[in-house]
Amino acid sequence: MIKPEALLEMLSRMVVASQLEDGVRVSTHVLYPSNGSVSVVVRGGKNHFIISDEGGAVSELTSAGLGIVLHDQAVKRRVRNRGLSVYDGAILSPPVSLEAIPAALLLVANASRDIAEWGLSHFSYSIPRDFRKDLAALLGRHFHDNLKHDTPIIGKSNKAHKFSHVLYLSGERKLLVDPVTNEATSINARVVANLDVRMVENPLIDQLIVFDDQLNWKASDLKLLEVGAPTVAFSRAEPEIMRRAAA
Repeated sequence: MIKPEALLEMLSRMVVASQLEDGVRVSTHVLYPSNGSVSVVVRGGKNHFIISDEGGAVSELTSAGLGIVLHDQAVKRRVRNRGLSVYDGAILSPPVSLEAIPAALLLVANASRDIAEWGLSHFSYSIPRDFRKDLAALLGRHFHDNLKHDTPIIGKSNKAHKFSHVLYLSGERKLLVDPVTNEATSINARVVANLDVRMVENPLIDQLIVFDDQLNWKASDLKLLEVGAPTVAFSRAEPEIMRRAAA
């Protein structure tokens, strides 16, 4: 039978905290409807701290293809009775003490999840999502200064291939996050670029191709993408990216 200590240790590994210039970003156990983890940012000084979802609930709804921008008043009405506030689409805790951070962190994370669930159940899908823009926004929320766009990476052929998103991680590691659209030219180009870089066999470079799973894909095209690099659907990309970044 598993011991409580061992279970706590396993659960603790699921929480990823990263230092920002003005605070700490925490990836929590709370999940959005897409199964992506809710991330919050803790900011403050010696005695008082504020926790924010950084607009994660609004971003979750936008990524789901909703043709609306959830305004602050709509969010305020949903979170007011929890003692939270909203500013510029972000759900915020009141100032809390150091000891109260864990409780406030969970309160904000759960509120962000609930807003996303409420939005999905009350609004209809009206326009397709901008897949590439939404992926860039997702990465920006988590990695900020450690993220660069349209970066050339040298492959085995000595050709420089441009990758849409490159995460610069600890230990000089890089994670190439490469969006691909459901078109033959895009598929072929991303397979060639990823395969060429993969053949360098640089242990400090990890690669991940992300495809838009709101579109209908041929099984053969998805198999072809795997030739270039590990491939993941956008709806499941966030936890996979966080796992690879923390490895």
